Amino acid sequence: MGAVRNIGVGAGMHLAAAGAPPGIADQDIGEELEELEAVSRNLETHTLSTNTRRAYDQGWRSFESFCHLHVLEPLPAHPEVVRWYVAWMSTQTDTWGSPRFAMATIRQHLAAVADRHLRQGCLDPTGHKAVSDLVRGLAKLRAARPSRKRPLLLDDVTRIVAAMEHDSYPAGAAATRDAAAIWLGFAGAMRRSEAASLALNSLELHQADGIHVHVGASKADQDNTGPDVVVLPYGSTPATCAPCAVHRWIALLQISSITDMRARRRESMRQLFAYQLDDHVCGVGSHAGLISSHDLASPAPLLRATYRNRKDARIHGGPISGDALHTMLLARMTEAAMDPRAYGFHSLRAGHVTQARRNGASTEEIMRAGRWQKAETVNVYDREFNPAARNSVMRLGL
Repeated sequence: MGAVRNIGVGAGMHLAAAGAPPGIADQDIGEELEELEAVSRNLETHTLSTNTRRAYDQGWRSFESFCHLHVLEPLPAHPEVVRWYVAWMSTQTDTWGSPRFAMATIRQHLAAVADRHLRQGCLDPTGHKAVSDLVRGLAKLRAARPSRKRPLLLDDVTRIVAAMEHDSYPAGAAATRDAAAIWLGFAGAMRRSEAASLALNSLELHQADGIHVHVGASKADQDNTGPDVVVLPYGSTPATCAPCAVHRWIALLQISSITDMRARRRESMRQLFAYQLDDHVCGVGSHAGLISSHDLASPAPLLRATYRNRKDARIHGGPISGDALHTMLLARMTEAAMDPRAYGFHSLRAGHVTQARRNGASTEEIMRAGRWQKAETVNVYDREFNPAARNSVMRLGL
């Protein structure tokens, strides 16, 4: 394998424009350019989202390990080396014999290799036709329908929330948070990453609409230039009222700042026992809201990690992760005697589409609620989970 190490073009693969910068004779100008270089490096770190950067780092480490194992040069890499890497990924299986690397993962790893090469001033070996042909052939070989999470409809959501221990301590603290998170996912059609990144000042109380949520930069709008307002409307009953769930959670957050454990425990229990799912607490109608706009002035995280033992529940200052929200929903479904295997936090967003369509909502209305840019994306949910909607078979008079 030693001879294989030399495969590649070496220095010839570097871009001509990526040579050493020109020397600066004037010291003052040189110092100014050094400062500008520091600014440019900082701006460069914001080119990709944190999740994308993390995925690229993982993909590059995988490619680098493959090259070191086979005594190959990872940077700059020859297109043939990348082809071998793709072939290697295609043969890897997990414990159950399924492909370890999905096509999306393979493409992501190749994007990581391309990104690293271009940042180092090297030609992108993944753009070679031999590599793209190999990936295209593998995609055709593995052609299969994408596995989408099944939707959770309104009855499912109310069942999950009703099964939680809202009227007990310390379990009620986590139940209050989880109910708010679930309604954000369903009523707000929010992705788990969006819900997890919300701050208190992302919310705005609205007397007519309920609560306006400013999502900000998201997976589909990383530049934060698109419409980002999500409406959480008042529910017809307290059990289906997303603003009520948010009010309960934020009121509990305020109590969590009490440092004395006994006092915090006493106030938390009073809060949990006083406001259950039978009464509106969001300010709709003649009911008073538990929180005011003053309580939303902080940039602190909205959904936070919780910890509890037999006697006490603590709410941490840091945000909960999107993955934790996914795990939480599956656990709550199990508690509600539901099989969670085909579901995930995205099931709430999918459920929003499916439930709204069944209730007569138009594509335009759904696109606005979920901030979708293409009608085709919304229609996918119809074809998968509501095939009778807008289908001529229902008009055959059978």
